Amino acid sequence: MRFIDIAFVRPPENFDQKAAEAQADGEENIGSHSDVWRDCKASLKQASFDKCYYCEMKDIRSDGAVDHYRPKSKYKWAAFHFDNFRFACTYCNSRRKDQKTGEIGGKGAGFPLFEGCARATCHEEIGNELPLLLDPCNAADPGALDYRTDGMAVSASSEDANPQKIRALTSIEAYHLNHSDLHEARRRVAIEIQEKILEAETFMKRFIDGDLEAKQAYTSAVRDIKRRLDQRAELSAFSKRVLQSYKNKPLVEQILAAA
Repeated sequence: MRFIDIAFVRPPENFDQKAAEAQADGEENIGSHSDVWRDCKASLKQASFDKCYYCEMKDIRSDGAVDHYRPKSKYKWAAFHFDNFRFACTYCNSRRKDQKTGEIGGKGAGFPLFEGCARATCHEEIGNELPLLLDPCNAADPGALDYRTDGMAVSASSEDANPQKIRALTSIEAYHLNHSDLHEARRRVAIEIQEKILEAETFMKRFIDGDLEAKQAYTSAVRDIKRRLDQRAELSAFSKRVLQSYKNKPLVEQILAAA
């Protein structure tokens, strides 16, 4: 998960007018105006370089969807609020069963709150609400997630009483962030990064020892590592975490410093 600044995402032309008309048509007719949020998919998708806001993958098996962070079934007043829209892949957005593990995940219409917290009834009350689900459009939320180098998504905090740990664990389950396919994709990225680090170190040593042709191979290996960190790349947040586990290496320290 990376931070997506929704404030800089531009809605389609005439969005405000269409949203106002849809809202005025009554809560019972929300579903009849699904084109209001569907028309926003292109701009939302572009903001994340075609990646799901929750898992940072490009789901080539589907076109993705516009998710309502606060579900329209529970927050009818937010059904047409642009800042409530997130671009999401099928596996993060919909309830699905992991065929390999049998676990069921996906956000669906769920939106749990901390115990004792009142659900917001209008936009002005959002600041008083305490959601259990992390929001990729909240700058403070993505940092609550961490990743092991074997590909597992975990909480960044180890303190059981830390609210951010509770939110991270709830979100990992709700967004299906440890779905076996996603876990495997991260594991492969970690292996590739490790191989590229070793490759770069090997070619640099050969270059220092007088093999001038090794310089180009070293440059290519470093370029491949840096491309994994580019925000346009799938799993770039995870890639950065993997690199940080090698930060004792001068090469990696230099790459992270320039990232």
